Amino acid sequence: MGMSNFHRGLAILAFSSLAAFAASPAAAADPDEAELLTHFDKVDVWHFPVDTTVRYNDQDAIVSRELVFKPEAPKGELCYVRFDLLRGDGDYGYGFKPATAPGERKNTIWGTNVLKRGTVLDQYYSTLKLNVVYFFVEGPKSATAKEICATKQAAPTAQAGNAYKGPWADLVTRVRAVHGWPAQK
Repeated sequence: MGMSNFHRGLAILAFSSLAAFAASPAAAADPDEAELLTHFDKVDVWHFPVDTTVRYNDQDAIVSRELVFKPEAPKGELCYVRFDLLRGDGDYGYGFKPATAPGERKNTIWGTNVLKRGTVLDQYYSTLKLNVVYFFVEGPKSATAKEICATKQAAPTAQAGNAYKGPWADLVTRVRAVHGWPAQK
C-alpha cells in the first residue's frame, strides 16, 4: 500500500512539473528574456505580428508603425525591442528609422517595407513575416542594469532594428500590441 502512494506522489509531482514547464515554453527558451531576468526582477513581454505580401510590380507596401499598448498599459519600462524574422522573400526591410539631428529616435516607432520590382514577364512576389517583440522591465538588480538595455538596442543588427535604411512612410499608423509571446507553430 505504501508503495502505491509513493508512485502516486511521483506521478503528481511529475505532472505538476510538466504543467509548469508547458505554461511558458517560449519564455523558458528565450535567451534575451533569460538574460534580462538576471539583471531585473520582472520582464513583461508584448508583441506585434507583421505579415505582408506584395504580388504585383510597383505595388509597394511601406508602413511606419507606432505601438499602442491597450487595454492595459505594460508594467515597467521599455528595455528592448527585438525583430524576429520568420520569413522574408524578395525585396523587404524592417527596423527603426535612424535618428535625425538634433532629435533622437523613438523606440516605439518602427517601419517595414515590402517592394516588388520587375517586368511583365517577371511576376514573382515579395513577402515579409516577422514578430516585433517588446521587453518591459521592472526592478533593476544593480546600478548598471539599464546599460544592458541600451547595449542590446544599439547592436548593429537587423534583430535590434538597426539595419533598416528605408524607404519610410510619412504617415505613422497606430497598431495595438498583444500581451505575451507569439503563438508557437
